[in-house]
Amino acid sequence: MKKILLLFIILISIVMLSFSVTFAGTNLNLYYNGKIHALKSTVVNKNDKYYLEADEMAQILGVKLKGDLSNQILTIDDGKTTSTYSARPLDYSIAAVKNYNPNIPQIINQKFYLPFEFIEEKFNLTVKYDEESGSIYFLENENLKTFKNITHGYLLNIPSQISIDLSGSHNAFNDNSVVLVDNNGEFSYTITCDKLDATSIAGMRLILNDFTSPDEEIFNAISDYAKSYFRAMQALYKNEFLFGGTDAALSESNMKIFADYTDILYGQPSDVVLYNTIKSDRLFSIEETHIMITVPIYSKLSIYTINIAGKRGFLTSENIVKINELVNALKIPDLPNNKNSLKILNDKKTVKDANLGIYPALSGGNIEYIEYQNPQQNYKIQYPSSFVPYLQNSIIESLDYTSFKIDYNNYVSISVETIQDDPDTCIKNKLNFIKSSPSVKTDSVEEGKTSLSGKTFHYIKYETKDVSDSYFIQDYYTIYNSRLYKIELNSKLIKPSEAIANEFLKIVKSIEFTKPEANNFSTETGFKKFLNEYEGYSFSYPESWELKNTSTDINFDRFSIVCPEYSGPLDICINESEFLIDASAGELLRLFGGNNAELLTNYAANYYAPYGTKNTKILNTSAKIENDIIYIYRLINFLGEGQRHKLGYSVDIIRDGKIYSLFLSVSDYLCTDGSLADKELSKAINTIVNSFTLEETEEYLKRKSAGETRNQKVVFLENCFKLILGRSTTLTHAKTLNSNDDILIQLSNCKEAGTYRLKFDYENKNFEIISVILQKDAVKSSEPKLKEMYGSKLIHRITPDYDNMTVTIRYSDGIDMPVLEKSYFIDVLPSEDGFDIFLARNYTYSELKSKCTSYLENYLLTNVEVQFPKEYNQPVKYSSKGRYEAHFINVFARYSNKSGYFLLKIDPMADSVSAIGFVPTDETK
Repeated sequence: MKKILLLFIILISIVMLSFSVTFAGTNLNLYYNGKIHALKSTVVNKNDKYYLEADEMAQILGVKLKGDLSNQILTIDDGKTTSTYSARPLDYSIAAVKNYNPNIPQIINQKFYLPFEFIEEKFNLTVKYDEESGSIYFLENENLKTFKNITHGYLLNIPSQISIDLSGSHNAFNDNSVVLVDNNGEFSYTITCDKLDATSIAGMRLILNDFTSPDEEIFNAISDYAKSYFRAMQALYKNEFLFGGTDAALSESNMKIFADYTDILYGQPSDVVLYNTIKSDRLFSIEETHIMITVPIYSKLSIYTINIAGKRGFLTSENIVKINELVNALKIPDLPNNKNSLKILNDKKTVKDANLGIYPALSGGNIEYIEYQNPQQNYKIQYPSSFVPYLQNSIIESLDYTSFKIDYNNYVSISVETIQDDPDTCIKNKLNFIKSSPSVKTDSVEEGKTSLSGKTFHYIKYETKDVSDSYFIQDYYTIYNSRLYKIELNSKLIKPSEAIANEFLKIVKSIEFTKPEANNFSTETGFKKFLNEYEGYSFSYPESWELKNTSTDINFDRFSIVCPEYSGPLDICINESEFLIDASAGELLRLFGGNNAELLTNYAANYYAPYGTKNTKILNTSAKIENDIIYIYRLINFLGEGQRHKLGYSVDIIRDGKIYSLFLSVSDYLCTDGSLADKELSKAINTIVNSFTLEETEEYLKRKSAGETRNQKVVFLENCFKLILGRSTTLTHAKTLNSNDDILIQLSNCKEAGTYRLKFDYENKNFEIISVILQKDAVKSSEPKLKEMYGSKLIHRITPDYDNMTVTIRYSDGIDMPVLEKSYFIDVLPSEDGFDIFLARNYTYSELKSKCTSYLENYLLTNVEVQFPKEYNQPVKYSSKGRYEAHFINVFARYSNKSGYFLLKIDPMADSVSAIGFVPTDETK
């Protein structure tokens, strides 16, 4: 019986739900003609069509009704005319009938109901319904002079030149936020009221863990908390300004606050903020001016927010009068009426600045100038006050950067670096590096030497291209006190205007060098020295700080230096990696010495950088070659985890194909104008980065003479297995498995040669063998895989090489076709069932050269002559650190009376070649 009853209830529920009619809850209120009426009936909703009970509406609207249910007729007498309407029952089957007119009275439960649309048409009204608050508004279509907010009780006397925004559907209205618009379309005026209650106060007490303070203090805390949304918006705009948008249109946003102060409105202390926002891309720039007024009212547990917004320049004297009228038009119950104008609108200079915008045009002779001083780098300049401080990074003494935004397309920067070389040689190297860059248009380069304000400058002007976007650069170099100063104008997409170029030249002329400030700061911090004798690099760090081994790859070491006081906002990492490209020191410097941080990540094994490529700005780069060793220094600003703005610095030292890197980053809140506020921390950081260097230790020189390049952990394991399996044992390959940090090694030249999976603890010098697949078993398992790969070919012979873990196949496309031969390395990786076998091409020199030639001929559709780098020997170089990884070759190619260098990616696992980049010969001269 219970089951039958339950089934009956479910069926009734399904039937009832099939009729999409709902009756709104009780406590409905209706505003009409200046009065608020409490309704006894409810709103009926059928498929988002709303109906009100006709008799109750007649009393409110002041009309007489006569209804005839039997004949389904409703007569309405408004005192002037009498109109008769046919009414219909709310029949759901009619909904699909064509030409059905819903704007007629309906009969529901033997009562007449009026649709919202009918009320609007019959009585020339606009009907709005806030279903959540239970508020209905009958508003005059013309000459609406007053508005009474049902939920919050305030009255608004609407000025003649202002209208309430009544667009949208009937139920899209929310009386918590009422929008008014200027009849000329120049600005909008939004009144938002947030009503709190005892639950809100109790909730905030819980958040604050404060159960003793008066309610008014808790209310004020809620008001302050609400302001955090504005601060979050500021942070978002700042990140967009500094690092650009996330789309492909080079979007950028910015926000500037012109005034932020306290005023007395409606008898309450109120916050008023005047600010502009701008959104720009390649084609358009849209700037708006905003006034945000926040009025907390404890006596009503309410927070009123008024937002005024219009296009930049809308704050004319006429619109200022309208805004003041609107502010004074708001009448809040039990509070004094406001009779004064907003103070900020009486400040003509501030209003003028807001109207001119974030990036005012550089025209006329009334440009104001500001002095910028950089005592750390001993210089000062004069720049227009309209320029906006942009990216800054002064966390390191030897490298410095500051910049100012002129507008979306243009910015000025001043870069400083400490030099040890001859000044003329240093500048010459800088200019040559720019001219040799593949992205620089050679026919756009203009360089020379000039004297400005008694100082000698070398300059270079050029155009560079980044994918599809052009940048027009002007660099002026000068040297003072062993420092190289570069003042740059960077113009995106279009050449700078004459006004911008002139102001830039004034900045160059304005630079003055200052005397170094006396350094009275002293610290007794002691430092420890870390020396990696095997790799030959060292660095120092404070004794009270901690050095942690954070290596994630058995082939490379990685360390973190942790400051106990700043363990969160400060990151310092020292990392080892290795190039996957054969090239000379000069070629490597040309490829990786520029401002593209992504290149090193792509072309090196285990290269680690704490920053990404999307929200990263390389600010200043310095590079040099000494004794065939490359040194690259970079200042980097980037967004880290949680979109936190970070200031960074990196050093890459490249020797014998290996990269030794130091990465440093600090959160921006530790800095003021790009410099670390904590001088002791600054001293410690500079000591660390200055101490990072290479050393020719005895162990390093011994390893170098023996041709040993493997990590000491790999060598340790090999020596252990030599003791266990015999002195002839060699460890040919090692890798760290990502799944659980187990180690996978390949052993050769012994009876038990094969692939071993280990648990390895280098610090305690012990390991445990988890599983083994011997070489002979791996090679045997590879033969069926090879036969499957060449199933459509005629296989002549498969020859295994157990010692070198390779397998060679001889095959042809048919009986009478030429016999071809290919060799493969056998790679073994653990799986759930044991081990999986993978095959990677084992190219000979001639095979790889032939494959690259064939690829380029198909790519260029012509005959190509290819030259490999001298002494190229890929299998030897990559045999111990992942020989099956993709690597890169910089080859010279001559074709169709043209020549140049192709950077080719070789992927032995996919047996493929692809072109990554190309530099014509004439751009390398």
